[in-house]
Amino acid sequence: MSVVIRAAIAYWTLLIAVRLIGRRTVSQLAPFDLIVLFLFAGITITAVIGEDHSFVASYSAICTIGLMHILVSILKGRYDSFGRLVDGTPVVVFERGRWHENRMKRLRVQRPDVMSAARQRGLQRLDQIKYAVVERDGKVSVIEQEEPPA
Repeated sequence: MSVVIRAAIAYWTLLIAVRLIGRRTVSQLAPFDLIVLFLFAGITITAVIGEDHSFVASYSAICTIGLMHILVSILKGRYDSFGRLVDGTPVVVFERGRWHENRMKRLRVQRPDVMSAARQRGLQRLDQIKYAVVERDGKVSVIEQEEPPA
């Protein structure tokens, strides 16, 4: 089979597989979504430029990985503990004026990352921040300090 035909079939197979797996923007991809994306890419390359017998094997692998991805998504939705195992949990890195340096180091998050998230919320000073949390998707969320009653 020619490379052009294989590439066209690969395109449509991947398009269908990605549509079946579900929609997410790149910024919302969890680590386990990225793994599937990289596996699909590697398998597709093998299908397009590999030997003829690799073509069927490659698409069998894409179907298997797609089904595994759907199964993991279902299990994450059904069992919170499984979701925490696959995607991790949110981690507080700043709490009421105190930086949690050990957590920041483990997550490779820097103070400027937290301050950037604060500025996006319109906050300029640390005393305006109650909590900063690194979410499961790696984004930093900032919870604003309540204003003291007047």
